[in-house]
Amino acid sequence: MFRRFTYIARLYLVWVAIYYVTFAFPATLMNFYLEALGLDRAFIGLFHGASQFGGLILALPALLCFERMGRRAALVFGAAFASLARLPTVLVPVPEVILVAEALSGFGTVIFGLASVSLLADASTEDHRAALFGTGDFTRTVAVLLGSIAAGSLPALIAPLLQVGDQSAEAYRVVLVAAFVVRTLAVVPLAMIARCRPVQGEPTAALPDVRALRYLNPRVLLGQRLQVYALGVPFMLLLAAEALVFTFFNLLMRDRFGASDAQIGLIIGVNALIGSGAALFAPRFAEWMGYRPAIVWGSFATAAGVAAFALSSNLLLGALAVFIQVAVSQISRVLYRVYVVNVSLRDEYFIVSVVMAIAANIGPAVAPPASGLIQRTFSYAPLFAASIAMTVIAALLFDLIARWISQNARVAHRALAHSPPPAQRPSPRTPFE
Repeated sequence: MFRRFTYIARLYLVWVAIYYVTFAFPATLMNFYLEALGLDRAFIGLFHGASQFGGLILALPALLCFERMGRRAALVFGAAFASLARLPTVLVPVPEVILVAEALSGFGTVIFGLASVSLLADASTEDHRAALFGTGDFTRTVAVLLGSIAAGSLPALIAPLLQVGDQSAEAYRVVLVAAFVVRTLAVVPLAMIARCRPVQGEPTAALPDVRALRYLNPRVLLGQRLQVYALGVPFMLLLAAEALVFTFFNLLMRDRFGASDAQIGLIIGVNALIGSGAALFAPRFAEWMGYRPAIVWGSFATAAGVAAFALSSNLLLGALAVFIQVAVSQISRVLYRVYVVNVSLRDEYFIVSVVMAIAANIGPAVAPPASGLIQRTFSYAPLFAASIAMTVIAALLFDLIARWISQNARVAHRALAHSPPPAQRPSPRTPFE
């Protein structure tokens, strides 16, 4: 199947593998690092939302830079800038610098997001799209598995060399700096993608140019079909519900079950492995159940997994509940993104992907700061309740939207079937007739 993917898609999968190995390091250790610096949960929540808020504030300059650079150059520049901008978050142990650096990384993230947002859709056909998206998620989660296991073990190995404790800020800092440097090197496959040039008759041979600035025109935005925006709302709720709880997953496991860094790294890694396996089965579930039922029931099962995790009495039961939750959520997440592309027109791929990316970032921007404040006052119970409720609401809302889209498609199909064939249609009259 990998050989059937386009050249660009294969290069992108290589980037995914490198990026997410290094992504796992801050995902596993950053909260521990910030806590070792003496920063509280409210600050940690604010830190996790800083990149999204920074991207929002710097969105217009980023958009202008993207328009000036073009998509190919922006793909490389955005990725490199976002990685390098995060180095001060671990090199300078000053809260204000940490927040500003994380917020500034949002500038590069926006540029890279504009360049890559519809990349897999542009580099695939409908026949292979579900398999490609599933393989992409499989690659991502296997990379997270390997990175998480390494991240959970390396501070303890490095600490004796530095003559510090294995849960000290110094040990975490060295590991995180190395991860950010390696992440920057992941721009190499992106540069190879940028070098691909269009081939006549092969729409997936190169990334199409996009003019993002035109979408600042209200007429252009209002001229899009309503489903372009409607499908982003349930996706936003799903990711916001997840971010409420799982942004603090490593601290939660330590607080509730007394798990060590190595245990947490292993659990995150196994979690990723289960998610990667589940992603590969996403196309089979779509064939068996259909996209809409698979997404809806997968979301209900995700809510049930969060509830089981909240009620778990020990580390083993908590880990098992999370493993179930990530498996079903991974399947529904893959199918959701494929469904959105499949019900969209090709010239809508960019704006649809932008809307979905915005929806995906609203949750991680708003939920972590809210979660940190709630934890400081009420502990974890309200977070679990809110996460479960939001997931159920998202599932029901998606079901309504998908049924509406399906009904509109049937009406359009019937209208086309009853229209006269081209030979019988009256010819358009010219102004001189």
